[in-house]
Amino acid sequence: MATHYTTLGVRADASTDEMRKAYLAAARQWHPDRFAGKSPLETKQAEDRMRKLNEAWAVLGDSTSRRRYDLELSSLSSGATTVGEAVHRQGGVSRIDPRLLDPEFLAARRRSIEEDTEVRHSSVVRVITVLGFFGLLAGIFIFTAYANGSSRTAPTTTFPAPDLGIGVDAGTCVRQMSDGSLQPRSCEDLNDGRVMGARTLEGSCPAFTVRELLLPNELVVCLGQ
Repeated sequence: MATHYTTLGVRADASTDEMRKAYLAAARQWHPDRFAGKSPLETKQAEDRMRKLNEAWAVLGDSTSRRRYDLELSSLSSGATTVGEAVHRQGGVSRIDPRLLDPEFLAARRRSIEEDTEVRHSSVVRVITVLGFFGLLAGIFIFTAYANGSSRTAPTTTFPAPDLGIGVDAGTCVRQMSDGSLQPRSCEDLNDGRVMGARTLEGSCPAFTVRELLLPNELVVCLGQ
């Protein structure tokens, strides 16, 4: 049975530090930005794998949610599909639901749970998409108003301390090479975007970022138009 542990490629008794290292290594390998220019199938596989990695780390990286998840795994190993489902008490006697011994029933129940989860996920995605669209319109309006009131040529500046070590200045147009490094390019030539900032894996990019590139040193470069 696939679990969050198998997703990260660690043992069930792995320490939090071991799981964190495994997550970061897998994130570097499967980050969708590394599949830019690949086939739609490869890109979709990378996105799905990255989503599963994020879900696994979100559960196993927190001690409370990890304990709860371990209890669920313990229950599932006895044939139940949720905690407390396999055994119940009736008249002071512990009884097992006989349906839970039927593989076809369990398979149908799991499919039903997965379909229900997919429907809820799709609804959330639609709401987020609509909100994101209106947020983007508001952002464009604010950015346009700001740009009209300032100089057309923004000065090129270097990043303030601490040095994030991405090797290029803010405002530079760049292209990511096959080894993950950044190469400055003329903004008139083919490029991945203009550097707006950089962050760690735990950080966040500035406003108006349109693309993020993962570097080999685990830093993420924030790119604008």
